Amino acid sequence: MRIYTYSILRKGLKPKYYLLCLPVFAFWLWAPQTLLADIGTLKRITKAERTVSYIGVRLNTLISSKGTRTFEEFVIHKSPEFAYAKELSVVGERKSFYRSRDDEHRDENRRDNRRRSDREREHEQNRWRRQTKSLFSEKKIKLIGQNYNLERTPSTEKIANYATDLLTIIPKFAGRYTHRIFFARENGVILRIEKLDSEGVLRAMSIYTRISFDIEAIERRWQEFEKEIKPQPQHSHSISIAEGAKILEIEPIQPGYLPPGFQLEDVHNVKGREKTIHLIYTDGLLGFSIFETTDKRARRGSDRHRSSDVIELDGTSVRRHQRGPTHGFSWSRENIHFFLFGAMPPTEMQKVAESIIEKTKKK
Repeated sequence: MRIYTYSILRKGLKPKYYLLCLPVFAFWLWAPQTLLADIGTLKRITKAERTVSYIGVRLNTLISSKGTRTFEEFVIHKSPEFAYAKELSVVGERKSFYRSRDDEHRDENRRDNRRRSDREREHEQNRWRRQTKSLFSEKKIKLIGQNYNLERTPSTEKIANYATDLLTIIPKFAGRYTHRIFFARENGVILRIEKLDSEGVLRAMSIYTRISFDIEAIERRWQEFEKEIKPQPQHSHSISIAEGAKILEIEPIQPGYLPPGFQLEDVHNVKGREKTIHLIYTDGLLGFSIFETTDKRARRGSDRHRSSDVIELDGTSVRRHQRGPTHGFSWSRENIHFFLFGAMPPTEMQKVAESIIEKTKKK
């Protein structure tokens, strides 16, 4: 069919224009196939997380304006239902050179909190954390295809002695992270992830220093740790908006503004929290959350952020705070309490908050 169409277009073209058009047609024919191939790579990586078992040790590094934190953890992955990680040690922590009096005051508070929470920290290090069940759902893969450009390239780099390929996921919208995913050429398991900000600065990285796909070794380690792991029950499950209305006893309020490419991914109840629901929004890779509650006791939760800034948005006092790359906003309006947070530019998060406040006033 393409040959037939091409021959018709060719009849009305002079030779020099015909030569100029050849690259255009070549790109038109090639580009969609490449995009589909790279989406296929993303699907292969996701399938590997569901089907390939492994154990290993990885380093996680988080970088922000406040400093760098690197910690080592052991991972055992039998299946999405039986995938756990445990922190082994904090490798290092580098603080930022640029410091203000407010930073020093916050550091003093942290030191006080650290003294009180030594036991909690020890418990955290000894606790197994359940890993995400699905790295990329079908819905997320579709959104990534809409909001990001994908490019698969061969890599000459070996990670933990495994040959790798590289999938680069580049945002179409400004202010979002570029993801570089190095995966095992043999089976598609992710061996390293890098997150770079809009200026190309590395902000987070996770890399396996050791990994094994030996089934017998995995089973031995699972039997060794199974009693210690104590598989955890789910803290929430998906519900509909209508079910959320029953929990809150009022209609949930969704934002009137969403950053470009974002959609509602899911709504959850919150186990152990009365009259509280959790709305999750994503563009496929980035996400932000909104907790809505009509439980009066939730108002006291905002006291945890006494050191945060208080701003006025459309006549409503809103607490604004930051922890690493995550920006948070919390406020109360008409007996509903809102907690909004996510690793998004604060200007975008503020627009989301303003749109919720505006819709609350109209109810």
